[in-house]
Amino acid sequence: MRSLLRSRRGSAAFATVIVLIPLIGVVALGAEAGSWYVTRQHAQNAADAAAYSGALRLACDNAGVLCDTSVDYQAKEFAAQNGFCNTGDTAYPGTNCAPSLPTGISRAVQIDIGSYSAGAFTTPPAGGGGNAVRALVSQQQPAYLSAVLGLTTVNIPAQAIALVELPSKVCALALGPDPNGGGGALKIAGNVSNNGTGCPIMSDASVQFASTASFTGSGWAVLGVTGCSPASTCANPGVTYNYFMPYANNPLSKLDSQSFNSLTSSGKPNDLACSGTLTPNTPPSSTNLYRNLTCTTGNAVDFSPGTYFFYNGTIRFNGGTITCSACTPWPPAGTGLGVTLVLLGDSSISISGGAVVNLSAPYTNTFSSDLNGVLIDDQAPSKSSNQVTINGGSVKLGGAMYFPHVDVTWNGATQSTNTTCSQVIAKTLTMGGGGFLSTDGCNPVTVPYTQVVRLVQ
Repeated sequence: MRSLLRSRRGSAAFATVIVLIPLIGVVALGAEAGSWYVTRQHAQNAADAAAYSGALRLACDNAGVLCDTSVDYQAKEFAAQNGFCNTGDTAYPGTNCAPSLPTGISRAVQIDIGSYSAGAFTTPPAGGGGNAVRALVSQQQPAYLSAVLGLTTVNIPAQAIALVELPSKVCALALGPDPNGGGGALKIAGNVSNNGTGCPIMSDASVQFASTASFTGSGWAVLGVTGCSPASTCANPGVTYNYFMPYANNPLSKLDSQSFNSLTSSGKPNDLACSGTLTPNTPPSSTNLYRNLTCTTGNAVDFSPGTYFFYNGTIRFNGGTITCSACTPWPPAGTGLGVTLVLLGDSSISISGGAVVNLSAPYTNTFSSDLNGVLIDDQAPSKSSNQVTINGGSVKLGGAMYFPHVDVTWNGATQSTNTTCSQVIAKTLTMGGGGFLSTDGCNPVTVPYTQVVRLVQ
């Protein structure tokens, strides 16, 4: 008995138990914190997917095209596919959100559109649609072992910001859609030999090659949104290419909703003779709209600077000389006086190789600032009779040419006397022959840009 009382064999075990109690607690807290980390990673995946997909949808809005759903819906759809939804949210396609969560656990998804600059996100965006989407994703859950530290609930947040960038100016843009009979909204013929200062040509639908085109100089690219055909040529166009881009923005879509687009003629519109000096008919009214203007060999006509409105008109430059002698070089070399042709109703325009044409847009349009830098604003509806053809090596067209609803065949032009700017936006665009295209010197408000989306946070 005396030996048993003096025994110390259990003292080490008792001390070990005393030491292990806090150690086990720390390990348990570490395990709980580890679960927080796993949840945080899942939340971050959902935030990244939501912000990126929302920014792709924002790029669609910024392009001025018809987009399905909304930024908020598309972003939350991809958050749901990663298991994060708000309580009571719509059942999004492909959702992985559980019908119910364990007691005390809730998840939240918030989507904001804003402006991102110099590392800072601001919402709502100042003065417009914004250039970025932020996704805030979180999970709130009860504290378990961490309750000993005074916590009752734990909030696990994640944030992602996706930015829509505008990296490249586009000098030729086919808005689409692709023709019903097949082929791309942008068709590039085998005899194309584009020259200019080098810039992307793009389709907001698909691209179609007749054969490999040629481009003079560097900086050219062929871009699309929904693909390209045929595959053999698409894979080797000789320049940079990408056929699955976000939509390019359309800076001239504002012209589609101008009040003057609804003008009609209350009487017989005025036909113009292709001779002498023409004068603008601004401000336009139902009684002073021009109609037809046809120039043939031997004719000579001089446009005075200003804006010309045609209704149900046919403009044909088949020959002769068509110029604007009072038009001036664009800044900084000059004041940028020029001509704008606005086509309303069932109007059409064609320019053939027999005509000598030298027209440039006004850098600043005195009738409407929305027409700054615009040479042609063709609001004619989509009809085969309204198709546009521009041909000829003696054709100099300076500025932006806008044909949002009609098909355009572009077979050649050279640099304008007054500006290096020459750009075209059309419903569909078929390019053949040689043509001068450039965004250099263009009024910034007329230039389309490619769009790319990247995560910045």
